Amino acid sequence: MKLRNGNNQKNENTIQVGIMGIDVASEGPLSKKHKASYIFNYRYSTTGLLNLEGGTMDYQDLNLKLNFPTQKAGTFSVWGTSLIDKFTSDFEKNTEKWDYWGDRSESRDKQYMAAGGVSHRYFFNNDASLKTTIAATYSQLDGGATLFNHSMESTPYMDLDSKYTNLIFTTTFNRKFSNRFTNKTGFTYTNMFYKMDLSIAPYEAEPLEIVSQGKGNTSLISAYNSSSVGLTERWTLNAGIYGQLLTLNNKWSVEPRVGLKWQATPKTTFALAYGMYSRMEKMDVYFVKTKSTGNQFVNKDLDFTKAQHIMLSFGYKISDRMNLKIEPYIQFLHDVPVMADSSYSVLNRSDFYVEDALVNKGRGRNVGIDITFERFLEKGLYYMISGSWFDSRYRGGDGVWYNTKFNRNYVINGLIGKEWMLGRNKQNILSVNLKLTLQGGDRYSPIDLEATMNHPDKEVQYDETKAFSKQYSPMLIGNYTVSYRINKRKVSHEFAVKGLNFTGAKEHYGHEYNVKTGKIDVSDNSTILTNVSYKLEF
Repeated sequence: MKLRNGNNQKNENTIQVGIMGIDVASEGPLSKKHKASYIFNYRYSTTGLLNLEGGTMDYQDLNLKLNFPTQKAGTFSVWGTSLIDKFTSDFEKNTEKWDYWGDRSESRDKQYMAAGGVSHRYFFNNDASLKTTIAATYSQLDGGATLFNHSMESTPYMDLDSKYTNLIFTTTFNRKFSNRFTNKTGFTYTNMFYKMDLSIAPYEAEPLEIVSQGKGNTSLISAYNSSSVGLTERWTLNAGIYGQLLTLNNKWSVEPRVGLKWQATPKTTFALAYGMYSRMEKMDVYFVKTKSTGNQFVNKDLDFTKAQHIMLSFGYKISDRMNLKIEPYIQFLHDVPVMADSSYSVLNRSDFYVEDALVNKGRGRNVGIDITFERFLEKGLYYMISGSWFDSRYRGGDGVWYNTKFNRNYVINGLIGKEWMLGRNKQNILSVNLKLTLQGGDRYSPIDLEATMNHPDKEVQYDETKAFSKQYSPMLIGNYTVSYRINKRKVSHEFAVKGLNFTGAKEHYGHEYNVKTGKIDVSDNSTILTNVSYKLEF
């Protein structure tokens, strides 16, 4: 994460007030003599005052950076970011309108996140620099749900409390040996702490039961070395090696990465890249305790999930303002944690917890092509069209290949904007921007009707032997912004109207049993937001 430095020459302030919230930002010099600076931004939402379908949402966040250059000891910076995000679902008090099990429940979610650190950068006389950072991150999710009966008596249904803390030390040494040779070496040590308690009532009106618990800490150590070499005026080679070690189980990985770029003509470039990448799973996977696992950490010895990437790239500079880029790629994943004799794979994971023992026997494959055509701002006009066509598959613990949950098959984006200079001296700006996204529908598994009807609470059950073989209709998402900016000598004003999802695209959350009709309905929701705001800059 990078936060830019504040303006070390003069103070600049921004205040924005709108339907969605209040935004305050400021930057400027702490000491003009030593070129020290500060920058911060704070937002507080007022969305809790809006009548949003589905519930009430509140958030606030803060970003801050202090920068202290010195004459001989390098540059020191202190930075931080944090947020609080709260959501409370709507609850229908009229029992006659209870069509679904979810109508009888009231849920709450609170999310806290924070990150901060101290960084130091030192420049040597031989075109080299050393950057070192000590940082910490923290996240907590506190959630719960309550069920009501027709007498409006409530019983808890779910309670979740999870915490993640990371302590990080990272350092990077970068040296430019010549105009054609640059080398970078880095090292990172991350100490991770984790704790989670999740309790769920197995059926309606029954007491909460602990379904997943976990607590532990471990460390991830990584290092890399990479170089950029200009072989000739037209050929550039980027090559390096990356390694990491998980101290929990002493699993390690060494990953080579290489890329070759050819500037065929002043307007045409070709590139070929290969890389091996690996990742550890979330901490709860390693430290899970459930009824099925008992007190034994059955996933403690899981290896990294690994992937091999191969990508081609073609770039063509049509003119000074227009570019075309085409990038076909293929990715092979192996050693993916899966559940034996099941279609389950962590590649599709969206749950708060893992219940069962996993093995590194899964695979995956992603193949596709990305195309981007863009025209940079000229005479007040810019636009971009990008498209991604892909196929995403995985092999579960049962040895069968399936669509992944994210296999939408295509995403097409269109972005266009126009600016007009108005006013007596053409100092004011009228701006109109539009973005449209067309994407394939979400994937889901077929409903197991018999298992659903036999469930005590009629909770919808899915046929996981045909995992993610179904797909919802495509989605068209549209956003727009219309703004008018008045620029004066020492101050500027901006009035804006922003529309989010004005096309009414629906998000899908699964299916629900309708207690009145006895049928299973799709659970979806469309959130359309319009924000009117005023911004003052001085």
